Amino acid sequence: MVNISFSDKAEKKVKKEFPTDNQLKCDENSYYFHPTFCVKNLSEYIHLVTTISSVNNDSYSGETVIFRGMFDSEYDLTPGLARLKNIHSDAESELINEFLTHRPDAFRGLTNFDVLAKMQHYGLPTRLLDFSSNPLVALYFACESNKSKNGRVLCHNTFLQNDSSVYTNEICNTIMNKYFDSSYTVEDYFCNDNLSFDKYMSEAYLYNETTVIRPRYWNQRIANQAGLFMVFSNNLIDRYRGILLHYQEMGLHNAIKEYGFGKIDEEVIKSVIDNEPLDYYNSLNTPFLTDKCYRAMLDSYRNKGESFKEIRKKNLANRFRITPELKALSEEKIKNDFCSIIIESKNKRKILRDLSYVGIGADYIYPELEYTAKEIKRKFD
Repeated sequence: MVNISFSDKAEKKVKKEFPTDNQLKCDENSYYFHPTFCVKNLSEYIHLVTTISSVNNDSYSGETVIFRGMFDSEYDLTPGLARLKNIHSDAESELINEFLTHRPDAFRGLTNFDVLAKMQHYGLPTRLLDFSSNPLVALYFACESNKSKNGRVLCHNTFLQNDSSVYTNEICNTIMNKYFDSSYTVEDYFCNDNLSFDKYMSEAYLYNETTVIRPRYWNQRIANQAGLFMVFSNNLIDRYRGILLHYQEMGLHNAIKEYGFGKIDEEVIKSVIDNEPLDYYNSLNTPFLTDKCYRAMLDSYRNKGESFKEIRKKNLANRFRITPELKALSEEKIKNDFCSIIIESKNKRKILRDLSYVGIGADYIYPELEYTAKEIKRKFD
């Protein structure tokens, strides 16, 4: 049975729903690698997102469509922490600790994930990326700023998790409480009695799913925005890769000495050479471990009939070194599980006005008093 991607199903549904409407076509689809549509007004948008969101009606998978509004259509799917110019290995913990030092009262009683989500919500760069379960909220964010740029609403099909996710909580616990060291492996840094190496790698690399968490709604603003947060894991370096790339030209012993990170067993490397798809590793154009690479690595052993327990004996837990860089969404994921809606800059102001008529204005998105004044003023702009 062939699995049809969310993007393909969404495009098929839209074509069926809008059989003669060429106005939804968009020239920017080649940039995003997935179906991209354009809308001119609020009613067109509502019809379109209703159609896209209905792709899961015939399945019982528990997936849902979520939305992210960006006022500049050229923005990519990168969390704030990864966009910092002066990033270093301890930047994340320093940002978090400084916020906690300045306002400890604001975070009492929250889980570590909710602390991070609250910091993100108020503008601190973190490893989280904002989404919403409300497509009208996403449309507001796509239109509210920079009226000279096209806006974009990103639709993503995913499974929602709650803030009790062991994977997410252990990541947040670690980055708040543990000093980062570039020599750490995944097991050194993230894994403990609650989060095993297998669980971490499955969530980050094997399942090919995004991790999206619905936080506790600790104030009216995040409740109104129906906020959700996508969690990004760290990039990993395969400690064996340099050895595998160079052992033929310089000999195994010298390659281990030159390219190994930490103590590496020569017998383990010999087993890797005999069993794993080295040609595939040689073709990679990134120094970081990828989803496809990890799956290929496991498959090379599974195809020989080995169980996951047996594969673990290959010393995988000590193989992958942590890096401070965040792991980007793969092109494959963006292609298969996302689609985009473009709002041309010339239509932003009218759409914002129409949104205010149905109760989605600055005073709803930001219920603080100054935004009520801003929304009243908009009627006279």
